[in-house]
Amino acid sequence: MTTIAYARIVTAGVALAFLLPITGHAQAEGVQISPAIVEDRVNPGQSYDYSLKVTNVAETARTFFFSVQDITGVDGRGVPIFATEGEVTPYELSSWIDLPEESITMEPGESRTISFRVTVPTEVSPGSHFGGVFLDSQPPRLRTSGAAVGMSVGSIVSLRVAGEVVEEARLRSFSTEKLIYSVPDVDFTANVENLGNVLVRPHGLIKVVNMTGREVASIRVNDSAAAVFPESEREFVVEWDRDEFAIGRYQALISLVYGEDGRRTITGTTSFWVLPVKPILYAIGGVMGFILLVFLIVRVYIRRKLREMGVSNVRRGDYYSKRYDRTASRLLIMTIAIALFSLAFLAFLFLMFA
Repeated sequence: MTTIAYARIVTAGVALAFLLPITGHAQAEGVQISPAIVEDRVNPGQSYDYSLKVTNVAETARTFFFSVQDITGVDGRGVPIFATEGEVTPYELSSWIDLPEESITMEPGESRTISFRVTVPTEVSPGSHFGGVFLDSQPPRLRTSGAAVGMSVGSIVSLRVAGEVVEEARLRSFSTEKLIYSVPDVDFTANVENLGNVLVRPHGLIKVVNMTGREVASIRVNDSAAAVFPESEREFVVEWDRDEFAIGRYQALISLVYGEDGRRTITGTTSFWVLPVKPILYAIGGVMGFILLVFLIVRVYIRRKLREMGVSNVRRGDYYSKRYDRTASRLLIMTIAIALFSLAFLAFLFLMFA
């Protein structure tokens, strides 16, 4: 028995178009379809006409077969997840689509405009509904029999049905990958959850302030207006890469706006440390090395003075030996104290501002 090797091709263009307010095209298996997304606002009980431009980019004549499919959600990369046959989804749309043709045969380089109608049911839940119109290299009967090897490319249809629309989102988490960085190369991750029934496109700023409260960076979030699917979550990753020297505790404040009027706001904060370990260790090592150097110089100086005083053999326990030992001990204690103080100071900063 031959198993099916069949896949929906949702190219990067389609995936992005589904989540971004842009137009473009999707291409696979010698066919190109545009726009990659059809997005509109509709009313229950009304019909709407749309069109797609299909181009045969293969070097031979090809026949492609139309099909429709619902979208149930998106994966972690923002790529649409298509419903299986018979699967019920609250975002149903495929049954509303009326395609005038079952297939299309095109010569090499030929382009055609294909019109289709969407009839919105009278009784339908308000909010976003999603589906896809596909061109397949194999007819439906072969695709479902398991005997076909083929691929398909399609255009996403995203319709917002008027009614009691719920626009609500929340910030599930806002964090950095690590707590302590040796250099200010930080990735911020904001996890936004859409609690409503329509797409939301949160966007805004991340402001980074240092320990004194001075703003050192302002980073834009989701400038491309990528959307969060209803009743799902999406991560937005933003990088802060600062060329200047940085040290200490930093706090990041994120503020995102969304909604039809752009007045809904979600905020959050996180903190992290930038501790350039190598420069710190070099500095501590340099100080300790300097003190040890002074210690050796003092030892040489004391011995030379003793020789000038005619004391060539210092016995342990006599006056000169005691003075010599006290001086050396003080320098050694000073070296250890400075090292411990440096470590204690760093620990104090960490505990105070963590």
